[in-house]
Amino acid sequence: MSVDLLEIAAHSKIDAAALSAISDFTLRPLGQIPEADLLASPDWTLYCLDIPSKQALFVELPPGTDLSEAAFVYSRQFTDARRAALMPFDRLIAASHAIPAPSELAFLFSTGRCGSTLACRIFAQLPEVWSLSEPDYLTNLAAAWRTLTGDEMVALIRAATLWTCRPPQARSPETIVLKPRSEAVLIADACQRAFPDLHKVFMYRDHLGYVNSCFKLVQRVLPPEILREDESWRPKWDWLMPGVPISFLQECFAPDHGPIDWPELLTLMWDLRIDGYLRALRQGMTFTPIHYHDLNTDRANQTRRLLEACGISSQHLDRATTGFAEDSHKGSAGANAVPARDLNAEERARVARLLALMGKRDYVDGRLPESRESAGKASQGRQRIQTTATSERSTASSLQVTPADQ
Repeated sequence: MSVDLLEIAAHSKIDAAALSAISDFTLRPLGQIPEADLLASPDWTLYCLDIPSKQALFVELPPGTDLSEAAFVYSRQFTDARRAALMPFDRLIAASHAIPAPSELAFLFSTGRCGSTLACRIFAQLPEVWSLSEPDYLTNLAAAWRTLTGDEMVALIRAATLWTCRPPQARSPETIVLKPRSEAVLIADACQRAFPDLHKVFMYRDHLGYVNSCFKLVQRVLPPEILREDESWRPKWDWLMPGVPISFLQECFAPDHGPIDWPELLTLMWDLRIDGYLRALRQGMTFTPIHYHDLNTDRANQTRRLLEACGISSQHLDRATTGFAEDSHKGSAGANAVPARDLNAEERARVARLLALMGKRDYVDGRLPESRESAGKASQGRQRIQTTATSERSTASSLQVTPADQ
């Protein structure tokens, strides 16, 4: 069997942090390439899944490229891509049967902005582990969760993961760890069905710390037309929450709510991921949850927990903790060296007020539950925020809370 081979005439992606898509490249036909050639060479890497066309886009990287060295896989793939190939989903699934599953496979789910990229740097210190930070196929699938059946989702997760878990020929890891973008927690149950023996970690951060860190990140990576405060919230919503229906926003804010900006949108983004984790627990899944504060203040013990949760021996703990030595985002657009302002006092107050009005915990002092039994107690109904003002920002005196449908 052969698939379409394509010339990359131009790299067309403008927003470096946007969800990977076929449209990131200007592509021209070059003929056909045997599937066997893609299977034989790990230089051909899965770039994205295009759900509407039911095609997978592969990109060819320079010989011997090791994507575990990249801060973000999707970014390195985009920058270094030489040629491309398009494979229909049915062929992606059928051909994946020839790819052996990893001996040990772990998924590092997260809220984002919580040390998960650092965790990949920790894993990278160990030669027996091959870790990838943010291959984007799981993000594509998470964004399409409303358009795929459960069986389709599971089949694509399994096939795409097997295609992704092909380290360079110089590497023979015992364990492969994949750290997807934060949206993937919304399809954690399908990931478990695809790989029943999957090791699972969930990394998270307190609410205000998360929103402040995300706010600084968007300043570093977003195009000015989306970043501007005077723009509509809709482009920001579409960028932050691809595939999440607008009804989620409507559950939280009444139609007469005043302007909605970064503090509110990032609060909802955090809530959606925490809620996804709690929902997975209620479905009977188990994770090892690791809080950002604990990882920073108790590095040795939390690194040991991280390794053991992924089925990795902690005998080389000292080597693993050398991953803390430098900024894990170094070299990327989101690196800490790029200037960005913190939330100001008024924005921080809005963040705290909104979370309180929604009736949610912030997990500054408390920690997420680890079992189905305790998850029910931690999950609280989302509240709908109303205001009598239509043109001014909400104030404490004008906000009222009414129950919203789940």
